[in-house]
Amino acid sequence: MTGRVGALVALATVAVVGGNVSCGGDIKDDATPTVEPPDPGAMPGSTPGGQPGGDATTPGPAQPGGDTAMPPEPGDDVMPGDDTTTPGDDGSAGDGADDMPTGPVGPIPNPDDPIEQRLRVTDVTIDEGVDGGGSTWGVWGRDDLRVARVFTAPLADCGMLVCTTTASGGQLTPQVFRLDAADQLVETISFTPGLHCRGLAAEPDGHFAVLLWDDDGDRIYLERYDLEGQQSWSTELTNESNTPDSFNIGESRVDYGDGRYGAYYHVHSDDGHEGDTLKWVTASDGTEDTGWSWGCSHSMSNLLRFNPALTEFMSACVTDCFPGTNGDFSSNSIGGIYVNRREKVIDVDAGCNGDAAGELGSAALAPGGWKLVFNAHQAPAGLGQGSYDSGDKNQDIGFSAVGSDGSPGPVVWLTDTPAIDEEDSSIARWQPAGDDAEQYVMGWVEGPRYVLARVDGSGTLLEGPIDVAATAQWGRRDDPFRQGPNSDVLWTWFEQEGSTTLKVARLSAGTGAEGCGTLP
Repeated sequence: MTGRVGALVALATVAVVGGNVSCGGDIKDDATPTVEPPDPGAMPGSTPGGQPGGDATTPGPAQPGGDTAMPPEPGDDVMPGDDTTTPGDDGSAGDGADDMPTGPVGPIPNPDDPIEQRLRVTDVTIDEGVDGGGSTWGVWGRDDLRVARVFTAPLADCGMLVCTTTASGGQLTPQVFRLDAADQLVETISFTPGLHCRGLAAEPDGHFAVLLWDDDGDRIYLERYDLEGQQSWSTELTNESNTPDSFNIGESRVDYGDGRYGAYYHVHSDDGHEGDTLKWVTASDGTEDTGWSWGCSHSMSNLLRFNPALTEFMSACVTDCFPGTNGDFSSNSIGGIYVNRREKVIDVDAGCNGDAAGELGSAALAPGGWKLVFNAHQAPAGLGQGSYDSGDKNQDIGFSAVGSDGSPGPVVWLTDTPAIDEEDSSIARWQPAGDDAEQYVMGWVEGPRYVLARVDGSGTLLEGPIDVAATAQWGRRDDPFRQGPNSDVLWTWFEQEGSTTLKVARLSAGTGAEGCGTLP
């Protein structure tokens, strides 16, 4: 291990008010908006109602593509406050974030500052507590996700959008929070109550799309809005022989590029199988096209990223069965991690029954492709439904460089810890001011430790891993890290179900406002 490993220092914190499943078994354990533009000096809210894509001003059915803007009602939204706290230096080596000169997007680090000294976490108070995450199939069994999914999309002005599902009085509400470049709340946009936020992506001009899921109706919608909450279109995503009936298996991801949105998510077939589908929706008019109606099976976790330098999307999945398995499930089952549903990264133990010994983390954009991170076992995969039961395998963090043609490179292992099962990895391109070398920031979880590290383009450690759990964490299987236009690395999370504190992490690249544009 090479590089500089500094002690954890006090980092700036700002408070802003404002049973197995059979192959083919049914694994079952909501999406229209109402918009809440904030009113400075008041506390605006919204009125629930409307169908996905409908006019939220009139409860009940509405026509797709209707206007969802609502007049505010006092007392329902959050006013940005002015209570801020910045802890002082705790005496650790190096200057903390509070000692840095302040730029338009927060403290600007010195060029040689290690990554833990570049980290700032902001607390943003929202009106309603975040919903629980339920459970899903993870590594050889089920995992408690603790908190609803949290999706982060950087904006061109160096702010960001955050989408999650909140709960109040038993009522679910998908919401998007717009934050500025100082990570303070600008606006809250609420969508139809009873639905779930299952994905988010933004365009360079600030338009964005949310993936909204109706659990009761087994339906899913991709809807596009501007930053004022005005809807452009609502498109229900459909296949003839499967539906999105549950997310206690598999994932959902959305990304934008080359004039269209991609939505990649779990589906359940009419004849009782579990897989995934990839959809394309044209940004200009909401026209739907199908990349595939059935991909990995079972599809246990998913990723989707667009690389603008290549004008290409890359998808990835973990399967517990197909492709890969031939013959009797009990003795021949095998799973794997695949790119674009066919290019194998690595085999993993699996049972064709929900059990799979690997999980996807994230994919970063690279000059010639993508960098994929995940957790899996280093020992060679075995065959059959008891292949992971011997206790001689564990989860480590793997890295694979995926080429522009979607071909995965060899796996580089970042950890080798027989007594620890690492998980929840993420990665983003890292381009600090004054350093042109290709490198990436990675994070993963090992027990109680949330660690950050720097790696080069081949996956070799340059710095860390450094435990930052006292200051920063991230959600379970959220694919959290994103690079902003000024090269800052951003992510968001909630600490527990019911929390009204959105945690916003910003790892400063030291470029200040360079690269930040303007938005409406």
